[in-house]
Amino acid sequence: MADPTPPTVTPDPVTLARIELTLLGIGPAIASVPVPQSLREHVTTGGELIVTDLEGAPVALLHDVAAPTTTDRADAAPAAAGEQPAGVVTIAGSVRALSHDDERPTGPYAALRRGPAEIRFGGWSAVVGHHPVDAHALAAAHERPLLVVVMDGPRHIPGPTGAQTTRAAVELRDRLRHEGRTVEVVTVPAPHYGDHRDAELAAHVAEAYGADLVRPDQRPDLTALRAGLDGAAALPEDDWPPESLRAWQRWLPPRPDRGLVLLFTGLSGSGKSTVARAVVDHLTESGERTITLLDGDLVRRHLSAGLGFSRADRDRNIERIGFVAAEIARHGGIAVCAPIAPFAATRDRMRQMAEAHGDFLLVHVATPVEECERRDRKGLYARARAGEIPEFTGVSSPYEAPTTADLVLDTTHTTIEEARDAVLHLLAAGRWVTS
Repeated sequence: MADPTPPTVTPDPVTLARIELTLLGIGPAIASVPVPQSLREHVTTGGELIVTDLEGAPVALLHDVAAPTTTDRADAAPAAAGEQPAGVVTIAGSVRALSHDDERPTGPYAALRRGPAEIRFGGWSAVVGHHPVDAHALAAAHERPLLVVVMDGPRHIPGPTGAQTTRAAVELRDRLRHEGRTVEVVTVPAPHYGDHRDAELAAHVAEAYGADLVRPDQRPDLTALRAGLDGAAALPEDDWPPESLRAWQRWLPPRPDRGLVLLFTGLSGSGKSTVARAVVDHLTESGERTITLLDGDLVRRHLSAGLGFSRADRDRNIERIGFVAAEIARHGGIAVCAPIAPFAATRDRMRQMAEAHGDFLLVHVATPVEECERRDRKGLYARARAGEIPEFTGVSSPYEAPTTADLVLDTTHTTIEEARDAVLHLLAAGRWVTS
């Protein structure tokens, strides 16, 4: 009888990056993978577990797995973007690649994903990081042969994509080579934590390649850089080689060309959809920006089909909207979204997705529930109070009002035109639009 196929799991992006780092010959041979509780009973001690990437393609095999354990990260250092929360079941085992020896990495700059077994250096300086090379790190490397290691993985602090960062590194390499320096560039999959683990991982990566990690005395001020990119201050050009500064500018172009997610949130009947449509209509008439409205039947038919009104399903609905909106922003468009979005944590996740590639603004349409109920032509509030509609926001399910909204509107005594103009003024003041 043939052996049963091992169970399969697609881990969070941070765990996947760690496993891919191991497969490149850098990470630890033993990996811990968070798994759903429902999968726990199918994993046997000493058995195997197949790890797939986010598209479902097999990446690695965990064998000789240990007994499943529950990990609590509540007292641990902050998690990286995309990492599992506290209280997850983990499976630990030895990592083995599932790809064939003749398979090569795919994706942008795949040829630069070379492990220590392919190239090992001696007497080199290594600049290792997720963001483009800064001038202080480059100066600290002196005139020694230089290895630039681009860490390409989920990030705690947003910045240029792995491809944009690698492009800047390659441009810098070519210029320095023309000036007579010896320079190489490699990319490795690695998460960004935003704490001491980043320095530890950078040192480990440099050691794996046989190079000395560059530790500059000064780091660039990313807040000052962001102010420069927003046009609120001069760009700190002395902190960055021109190739790196161009990467930042590609990631976050001037606001008139930058992607934006504009989220309207409020109770049912608050007027958020009406105001959002009025804003979209005005901007569509002006023709200065590409704008998309994610609201109403379009979302319900194409994104929310099959979802109910449980908290999990409502969170899933907002995350779907947030994903599409972030993609629109990534390509320089404006996405206007008008769901109820009652939970602060879900709105924060939507913000994180948007700010990975562009900007995010939150408009709270804070019309009181009494006024929303008075306007309710469909009788939804009455049905909810009668118990006919469970989990109805504002009646049987809470609405967590934003505390840091960029604009607060109350349409009780404000016309739709006045509310629309207040939003347009916000956009014009921030230079996302001209009028």
